[in-house]
Amino acid sequence: MPIAIGDIHGCLLSLERLVSRLPRNEELIFLGDYVDRGSCSAQVLDYLLELERNRSCRFLKGNHEQMMMDAIHHEERIQTWLTNGGRETLLSFWQEPADWMRLPRREPPLARFVSFHERLLLYHEDEYAIYVHAGLDPSIADIRDQKTHTLLWERERFIRNPERWQGKSVVFGHTPTRRMGIPADGIFKKGKLVGVDTGCVYGGRLTGYDTATGRVYQVPFEQDEMHWKRW
Repeated sequence: MPIAIGDIHGCLLSLERLVSRLPRNEELIFLGDYVDRGSCSAQVLDYLLELERNRSCRFLKGNHEQMMMDAIHHEERIQTWLTNGGRETLLSFWQEPADWMRLPRREPPLARFVSFHERLLLYHEDEYAIYVHAGLDPSIADIRDQKTHTLLWERERFIRNPERWQGKSVVFGHTPTRRMGIPADGIFKKGKLVGVDTGCVYGGRLTGYDTATGRVYQVPFEQDEMHWKRW
């Protein structure tokens, strides 16, 4: 039975503790936003790559992964990324942001992220649910026809009108449940929509959701040791 895991955002200690509490034989479906804002994005990536060697995992792309790639390849996108948590991510890769920005090629210092990004999924579907990072357009029934921007960025149109979606259950992250007036230990459930970004990096919780049984697994935010900090 698959377990979907919400936005991690560089919270390594919380991720380790959540995974240690999950059934070992279940597939893990990560909904994206592994990087930015938290202090250990590079270490989260290394942990996930190691985890994948020992159990079944699927990794979806989040809008923060896309912002990071945009900043790597397009100079005009750098400031947008840095102001949305990119600075913390660079520091976790041992890159001082001002120096990294001046590099003739910004990709090599982040090479392991780039190779990881190349195989991220925009969505996944199984017998229980459809999994996306952000949301979908309720007027488009076939997930294969959804636009990339919608899957990575959608919020209001999707969440405010759950009754418009008549397909399979949709499990998503991206929008912290506190933005919907839900306490940190609560997930969003309305109609066939299930939101599991419980705002770990903001002091909330990191959540895993069993899509077959509806069971919720959670751990609170725990401050990572900023062992990399040197600037």
